[in-house]
Amino acid sequence: MALTFLVILWILLRTTSCQFQCIPETLDDSDFYINVTEHITVQSTDCIRIPHEVIFPRDKVTVPYKKMLFKGDPSNVVDTKVVNNMNHDAKDIFSITTPPSGEYKYGVKLKWGCNQTFVFPKRIHISVSALTTPIVVSRLMVEGQRAQLTCLAPMPCSGGVLLFWKWTNADGQSRRKDNYFDDSDHTRWQMRFGPRRRQNYKYILVNPTADDHNTNITCTATYGHDVAETTVTLTVKFSPRILNSSHCTVKGELLVCVCTSWGNPLPPVFWPLGTLTDHSVTSFSDAQRVSSTLTMPAAKYHNATVKCMSRNELGEAESPIPIQNVTEPARVNSFPESSEGCHSALPGLTGVCFALNLVFVAVFICIYQRSRKQRKESREEADTYATLRKADMEEAYSTISPQNK
Repeated sequence: MALTFLVILWILLRTTSCQFQCIPETLDDSDFYINVTEHITVQSTDCIRIPHEVIFPRDKVTVPYKKMLFKGDPSNVVDTKVVNNMNHDAKDIFSITTPPSGEYKYGVKLKWGCNQTFVFPKRIHISVSALTTPIVVSRLMVEGQRAQLTCLAPMPCSGGVLLFWKWTNADGQSRRKDNYFDDSDHTRWQMRFGPRRRQNYKYILVNPTADDHNTNITCTATYGHDVAETTVTLTVKFSPRILNSSHCTVKGELLVCVCTSWGNPLPPVFWPLGTLTDHSVTSFSDAQRVSSTLTMPAAKYHNATVKCMSRNELGEAESPIPIQNVTEPARVNSFPESSEGCHSALPGLTGVCFALNLVFVAVFICIYQRSRKQRKESREEADTYATLRKADMEEAYSTISPQNK
């Protein structure tokens, strides 16, 4: 009975003692100090390291005590360090995962005994810069020669990074490449990863074609809380080719030929015309296309096709272009086409005019000859009359003879 009483008394005393120890003690703020950098700037993939040193009255703070780093509100604790030895070095480092880009405010507090706490008034301002974009390394590509595209992204403080590719063709269609490929693309696109100890880069092996020129390749790096991407435009060199839009037409008396070549570098267009010199050539370029227009008199060219040639440093292309006659219907109230109609009718009008002139000349000659004949006949008749009159006069005069004296 006595033993039971003593146990109950000990428990009561122990409880009372704990209750006395849990009474918060009034603290003097001047006794507590923290030495810490107040402004820290990091990138979003870096770890946040906060070196610090706390100074406090050791007769009031008992071990074990806790050093706590909080974000914003003191109740939002993000890191805790427990100190069990008072001789422990007061200098230490808080390490936390970097949040997304932005501005943040952190603080430090101590906790010991029975809910005894002290919050240091100094705050730590941390600026997290935007995520570093991945680096895409690409070289100048040549059609038919295997090339490599490499995407290198920074490793995060904790966790990993997921990389994937996306490319957008000139027609605006986009496709994404992760770890797998369509069968149609497997022969041209092959993806590889970096070593396991450093899986922060990924590269693609590609056999480029002319259609890949000016394709936008995007590498996207996905982290736990952020996404960054980099886009590059592929440059592919390829030999020239003559496009099907090339054509030759005859309009009136002119032969007009247009030849369009596609290549990179730009492929100039040539017209092998031999000794023909009566022609003109104009050219212009757009992107990787060169368009050349040949104009010459149609009467001076007697072949059924015109050869078009184009070349650059990678090769040469040539194509015969068939000549087509074009007849355009006349339009009402269209001055140019009416003029063209007059020109087309000019040969017929010339023939008619020539025939009329011949008739006019023939009629004029007939009239002239008839008039001349009439004048001749009148002159002959007048001569005859004059002769008759002369004979009469001579006869009259002959009857008169002089008288003899």
